[in-house]
Amino acid sequence: MFTKNDCQKCEHVKGKMPKGLTVEIINADTVSGLAEAAYYEIVEKTFPVLVVDDEVFDGTALQVLEKLNSLAGTN
Repeated sequence: MFTKNDCQKCEHVKGKMPKGLTVEIINADTVSGLAEAAYYEIVEKTFPVLVVDDEVFDGTALQVLEKLNSLAGTN
């Protein structure tokens, strides 16, 4: 999941992630994070952005949380 510094939506999603689900958090405000975000062509998107098996899930924080819950089997 791509996040940015000082992103309230990102912090909200990180705080509500389902237990037991392993999610790599990538800060798009770092050089390496920005490079990876550029690879997925999400630099200009609204964060947080979830990437699962090269498929990009962006939108609202609620939509990202719904996908995370779906992946964890809690939906």
